Amino acid sequence: MFIPRAIAAAATLASGVLVPLYLDPQSGPDCTPWAPLISTIQAHPTVPFWVVINPNSGPGNRGAQAPAAYQQCVPKLRAANVKVLGYVPTGYGAAKRRGGVLQDTNTYAGWKTAYRPDGIFFDEVSGNAADVSTYANYASQAREVFGRGKGYVAFNPGAAPSSTKYYGLADLLLSAEKMYDDFDPSDLTLGSSTQAQKQAVVLTDGPSTPPDSLIETLITDDHIKAFYVTDDTQANNGNPYDSLPSDLDDFVAAIQSAQS
Repeated sequence: MFIPRAIAAAATLASGVLVPLYLDPQSGPDCTPWAPLISTIQAHPTVPFWVVINPNSGPGNRGAQAPAAYQQCVPKLRAANVKVLGYVPTGYGAAKRRGGVLQDTNTYAGWKTAYRPDGIFFDEVSGNAADVSTYANYASQAREVFGRGKGYVAFNPGAAPSSTKYYGLADLLLSAEKMYDDFDPSDLTLGSSTQAQKQAVVLTDGPSTPPDSLIETLITDDHIKAFYVTDDTQANNGNPYDSLPSDLDDFVAAIQSAQS
């Protein structure tokens, strides 16, 4: 897709949206389950998006190309304001998972250019000081295999890690992933070694309209890097990432407005 130079240059707002896009896009010309996100990205070219794709708790078959639907639909996410990240679970630093993490990372990196991610979203990050070297290795490998040292690295410990070294290893760190009613901005640790501009917040079981007050606090006041709220639910063992938020475009518009 051609992106006019003026629009590409404008995609520079400091804060944006981290989207756990754990939906199968399905085959077909419209990539229907992803269509609301695709149209929202196009409607807000100045808002950064970090979109996490997850074919099968990772890339799918190791050493293989992407599933057919992803080959067709990932290119539709491409825009100057989008980073596409491949999901890789790390088993909270468990030694038995280390080989699999490296293999999953290499599999994504081996996808053809049209649908290859820009980097990796490492999930199940332990955040423990004892595991810093393990995650440093994961980050180093991801940077190298995606863009010769320029691959994008995101970590998800789901809460503030016990070691601040994790902030230095990642480009983006998900420091709060929880239900909307359980979150308070004071949960975040913001400081010189825990920079707001590296942190993301993802909340589930949220309202069906943009939480304007919370957006103002996190985006306008705290200047965190990425925020996402979905009204999809994990209550009663639900999957909060099996649909996109019903108010997605309004939410992104509010993120944009909070920086104007």
